Amino acid sequence: MITPSPEPLAPFDEIVRSFLLHHGLLPENGHRPSFDEWAIGLSGGGDSIFLLHLLLRHRPSHLRIQLLHFDHHTEETRNLSDRIFLSEISKSLELPLLLGESPSPEKSRSGVSETVLRQERHTFFEQYLSDHPHSALFLGHQADDRIETILSNLFQGGGPRSLIGISPTTGNRIFRPILTIRRDDIREALNLANIPYVNDPSNQDTSHLRNRIRHNLRPFLDQFFPPHGTRHLEHLAFLMEREIPDLPPDHPLLLCEEESEGHIRFSLFLYRSLKPSLQGLFLRWLMKRQAGYGLPVPPERNLLRTLQEIRFQSENRPFPLGQGWYIHVVLGRAVLVYQYSESWTQKIAVPNREGENLRIRLPRGGTLSVLRLSAEEVANHFLGRSPGMSCLIHASGQPEEGDGTLDITYWRPGLHILPGKEDRNPLLVSSLWRSRKIAEVYRRRWPILCQGQSAVWMPGLFDRSSLLDPGNNDVLGLLTYQERERSEWKKFLGNP
Repeated sequence: MITPSPEPLAPFDEIVRSFLLHHGLLPENGHRPSFDEWAIGLSGGGDSIFLLHLLLRHRPSHLRIQLLHFDHHTEETRNLSDRIFLSEISKSLELPLLLGESPSPEKSRSGVSETVLRQERHTFFEQYLSDHPHSALFLGHQADDRIETILSNLFQGGGPRSLIGISPTTGNRIFRPILTIRRDDIREALNLANIPYVNDPSNQDTSHLRNRIRHNLRPFLDQFFPPHGTRHLEHLAFLMEREIPDLPPDHPLLLCEEESEGHIRFSLFLYRSLKPSLQGLFLRWLMKRQAGYGLPVPPERNLLRTLQEIRFQSENRPFPLGQGWYIHVVLGRAVLVYQYSESWTQKIAVPNREGENLRIRLPRGGTLSVLRLSAEEVANHFLGRSPGMSCLIHASGQPEEGDGTLDITYWRPGLHILPGKEDRNPLLVSSLWRSRKIAEVYRRRWPILCQGQSAVWMPGLFDRSSLLDPGNNDVLGLLTYQERERSEWKKFLGNP
């Protein structure tokens, strides 16, 4: 490994030092920073290698350095070469290197979108930060990355905040110190300092949007608007950073009426009263929480455009947002739901001891409890309860195997209601929904008690549990559904 000459990097010292001081990352006036470690994301390319050597020049003596590299499994030979190159740097600088890799079993994936690769890489970084609470993460985004991101956002539809492009910080633990330094200046400094780095051939592949912007769109705009062309976007990003305020900590809580896994509800009127910049911040806050549940999130531009164009009168009509998400307008509220494609079923059993209460957290919101009762306690437990939010089941009506098993599940096509003796034909659950004008937004989140292929009970909608054969056992269980916002359900259930 060639020992680099430090002088070509000296002109950039003041930029990096000012950034580190501004964000409290260096000791100052006797105050020690809250971080004990700097983690540096390395790809092997010129930007991240440049960042590494600049940070080493300003590293406090007490602070640890951790190198992070993520293998995307895009091309096995090149990925292996990158790992070997970074391992040599790690050994030469005597710094630890942690390798992450894509969960894909394929070692060479062609044509993978930039979005997927970015999400995988960020998941790796976020997991590291979660495991190391006293570590700060540094990434090597530079000025040209920011300009290309702004151009991408500008023509794909985004809110005012998208004109910032890439922010100098994300949260209070991810930092980008070289965001004001240009790509050509970085390469020139590395070459003068004789510091090796990797030239990624995929940067020439114009099948990727970012490369088309870099090689086709930017040169055209620079030629059309001389002498500085797209360089003016750096100043625009600087102005937008200062123009757009941060979302107050309590603002999302005031606006959002309900937020749970795969389900969001907020006032459409209050949302539209916000400034566009705050609308974008609010939606990002929501989508970050949904991503924390492990769900995919729709593109921000789809959310912004749909919420701007959707009408208050569009009741019961779903609008697709992408990534499995839909938006509905229900009673003046915007309701965002994730349409789960996978099925979910769980057997229901009455607890063994009287008074014991079994609680089940449902994956799409709400909880279900099963309380064992004696026969004489049944009437007392129903006094003062909302009709239909509870039903009775018999312990003897649920053998371990066979059609008599009781399951709690969600709606699936063709599911019919358990018929009574006087019913000629089973009624489809979907037909009942249409007759009661139940908003579609709630259908895939509504728990259903089933016996085999028949629906026995849906909270507040119908109850056929009395038709179940109790056998010779008087042991009863009280099955109760509890939704976080029951008042919203009552508007559709009416008075049974």
